[in-house]
Amino acid sequence: MREFRYKALGANGQMVAGIRRAESAAVLSQDLMHQNLILLENRPTLGSLGKSFSRAGRAGRRELRDFTLHVATCLSAGIPVITALRDFERDGASGPFQAIISDLREEISGGAQISEALAQHPEVFSDVYIAIVAAGQDSGDISGCFADLVGYLEWLDDLRSQTKQALAYPALLSAGVVGLFMLMMLYVVPRFMEIFQSGDVQLPGLTLGVIAVFDWLRIWWPLLLVGAGATAGAVALLKRTDRGRLWLDTAILKVPVMGGFMHKIALSRFAKHFSLLFGSGTNLLRLLELLEDVVGNAAMGRELAEVRQRVMTGETLAASFARAKSFPPLIQRLVAVGEQAGQLDLTLGKAATYLDREIPRALKQTFTALEAVLIVVLGGLIAVAALSVLLPILNLRSAVI
Repeated sequence: MREFRYKALGANGQMVAGIRRAESAAVLSQDLMHQNLILLENRPTLGSLGKSFSRAGRAGRRELRDFTLHVATCLSAGIPVITALRDFERDGASGPFQAIISDLREEISGGAQISEALAQHPEVFSDVYIAIVAAGQDSGDISGCFADLVGYLEWLDDLRSQTKQALAYPALLSAGVVGLFMLMMLYVVPRFMEIFQSGDVQLPGLTLGVIAVFDWLRIWWPLLLVGAGATAGAVALLKRTDRGRLWLDTAILKVPVMGGFMHKIALSRFAKHFSLLFGSGTNLLRLLELLEDVVGNAAMGRELAEVRQRVMTGETLAASFARAKSFPPLIQRLVAVGEQAGQLDLTLGKAATYLDREIPRALKQTFTALEAVLIVVLGGLIAVAALSVLLPILNLRSAVI
């Protein structure tokens, strides 16, 4: 996926500018056509840097959540959306986000639909957000759709927090283990080695091996840092390509313990988004298209693309999901039951609730397993370093006796 900065012509004759990710300029044009926008010009950006330096890209998630809650409250109280935007622009927004709210108010005052105005700022309002608002407009329940979005954004923040915690914890523990080992290797062990080497002491093989490792680290540590940086850069570049992201996400799902947790995270995102979008009245094919990106895993996204293709050919949703290996039997059965009863939003909503309860449990299991592994690794490293010091002392004591 590449990132494009584009200009397009809206249905009301207004110019629209923004940044959007797409496989090519042709795909970008098709995506904009779905929103009644005609692509006029486009150019690739510097990737995520272009987004981070844009005015819209700096709008925080908290501001978006506060904005959605404000609009939902005002609409439920019967306050017009223009008035709600004006109030939030004056009292609730600041900086770049205030300018975005001003743009929204002017566009809606000029006759644009709310979803059309939101679509002109894709860096802030995701495709899912816009699709739910558009479905609310079509059904005449715009107040209800914003209320649903408030709960959705809160759920998304909780899920993001749990995911960051799951990824940060092993990284911190691993850094602590490596740091402690390096401290012993670079400062503690060498002090004893100097004493042993200055005397006529025959060193055991383990100690000689530790000395060799120490000497190697002392000489080649800059190369290790460069290698670590190059590896991180290669992974970052790999994630920017569709094939590389697919390979990495497939590998993540196969990692013991951590892979199971990330799989549950992706399933929770799938069930929650499916329930929310279907309940709002979003077209099934458009819904499946949106789910390809929001599950957060390229391997599962590819399977959803295959499900969408099979549904387009006339196959039932249940039969299509039955061949999707990344989706467990529980999800497949709930899809089949929901499709049969015409209540996919309710059955997938129950799946999302179940998975939301399972994620903290899975997170605790992940931490427990990682703690055990890291304690064993740390104990082994410390034991090796300690024995490399103690064995020569014991040999020296035996020689004296």
